[in-house]
Amino acid sequence: MRKLRNVLITISNIITNDTYYARSYPHDDIDGNGLIELYKTPVYKVFLEVLKHPKQKREKEPIEWKALRYMPYWNDPRSPYKKYKARGWVTAGLSRTAKRGSVKIATKRLTRIPVKGVKRITAKVVEKYFPDYGVQNRYSPFSGAIQIKGNYLIHAGPQTMSESGWGAAGCVEIIGNFDKFKDDIRLMSRSIRRSSHRAIIDLVKAKKLFVKVEYAPRPNIRGYFYKEVPPFDSTEDLPEIPLSDIIPTN
Repeated sequence: MRKLRNVLITISNIITNDTYYARSYPHDDIDGNGLIELYKTPVYKVFLEVLKHPKQKREKEPIEWKALRYMPYWNDPRSPYKKYKARGWVTAGLSRTAKRGSVKIATKRLTRIPVKGVKRITAKVVEKYFPDYGVQNRYSPFSGAIQIKGNYLIHAGPQTMSESGWGAAGCVEIIGNFDKFKDDIRLMSRSIRRSSHRAIIDLVKAKKLFVKVEYAPRPNIRGYFYKEVPPFDSTEDLPEIPLSDIIPTN
């Protein structure tokens, strides 16, 4: 079997010029008037990169994607969803990669030895991949979720910026074709698998998939109310959450 290459997913702190209009989740009607509140939500860049020895020729520039990182979260304390521990309003999302369980790596070289001219970063080895995970807040044709830590995942998001009204409880939602995102990981790893699901499972098993969440200040999304709109499609028939509880408090 061909040797797999190490792949790094970086959830960056670089905000794009895009604006996405998100709804709060799991509840989306704070004032109880039958309409859904939308909020202007920042969009962040995500990079996929092969970790290689710095003296080797760089074959490819990092592949750039966009994602929703911080999202409005509202779990009505008067009638809360018990699947979610946090009550009330939260700007949900991870502010950085936790140091616990992380490893020091140098871009394009996995080593603890200092490398001149190469920035060392803290990244986490991805421990789990859920191939059958289905998005909870809106319908999506894409499946699969990459674990950052605990119940914080990377999974499919809206396919376009105009597909407004998505929500999240702390996960990173990739904008665009999530199957293509997974396939970019497969191709970067040089996996012989034809299935991106199988390729990512192999990467996780071999401890060759890494994730880095760069520090980014938590925005005051509630202060960026946009407008109210009629309810979106129901999520009652979506798959059950295959994890324990989503805790958007970090």
